[in-house]
Amino acid sequence: MSTRDIHDERPAREIYIDFVGIGWIRLPPFTWGRITLVPMLKAYVDLPPYMRGVHLSRSYKAVRSMTSEQVYREPEVLAERLLSLHEYSGRALVVLRASGLVREGDDYRSFEASKRVLYARGVGVTRRIWSYRFTTSNACPCALQTSLELTGRPLTHMQRVVVEVTLRGGHAEVDEEALISGLSSIVQPSLKGYLNRVEEAELIKGLVERPMFVEDVVREVASWIRDNLKWFKGYATVRALSFESIHEYNVEAALRVELG
Repeated sequence: MSTRDIHDERPAREIYIDFVGIGWIRLPPFTWGRITLVPMLKAYVDLPPYMRGVHLSRSYKAVRSMTSEQVYREPEVLAERLLSLHEYSGRALVVLRASGLVREGDDYRSFEASKRVLYARGVGVTRRIWSYRFTTSNACPCALQTSLELTGRPLTHMQRVVVEVTLRGGHAEVDEEALISGLSSIVQPSLKGYLNRVEEAELIKGLVERPMFVEDVVREVASWIRDNLKWFKGYATVRALSFESIHEYNVEAALRVELG
C-alpha cells in the first residue's frame, strides 16, 4: 500500500483557492424546546497555493465529531475544529440549511432556517449570517375597500406570502426559539396543517378584518425586530414576496433595519 499522499504535492498551477469543501451533508433531526429541525450543512476550508488538494476526510471527521444540535447551534465550534484538523488552512466556512417546525399546542408552524459562519485562524468569527423564512397569508386591502364601496360586501382576494428575515453581524447569543416563534406570528397566522370548517372560517375572517399590502408586511416585521432585537449589534434585512392570486405578476418588498 502506498504511503505517498498526493494532496501534499505542489500543484502544476500554484494558485490560492478560496474554499474547498463537502456538502450537502444531511444531519439527524433534533428537538430543543418547541422547535424540531432537520439540518444539512456544507463545510469548507481554504487551500494555500503550495498544496494540490484538501484532505476532505478530515472535514467529514470534524462534522461527525459533533451532534446535529451542536453543529446547528454552534457552527463556529465546527469551523474551529476544521482549522485544527486542516493545519495548512487559514479560514473555514460553515453553511447550514434546515427545515423546521414550531409546535403550538396540537398544531405546528413550519419554517426554514439557514446560517453562514466565516472563521479565521487567530481571529475567530469574521462574518455571521442568520436567515429565517416562513409562509403566511393575507387579504388585499385595495380590493376589499373597493368591493365595500361598490357592493357593500367585504369581497377580496387572498395571497400566500413568503417572509424572510436575515440578520448580519452580532456576536451575542440569539434565542432562536423565541425569534422563530415570534417572527412566524407577527403578521398573520402561518399556514395550518389542519383546519376544521369553523377554524377555517375564523381564519378567513381574521385575514379580511386585517388586510395588508406587502409593504405593510415588511413594516410590521421590521417594527417587531426593532422592538425585540435592540441588543443585536448589526442589521436585519426583511423581504416579503406575495404570490398574487389574480394577477400575472408577484409583488415583493424589502427593507433594512439597523440594530444596536
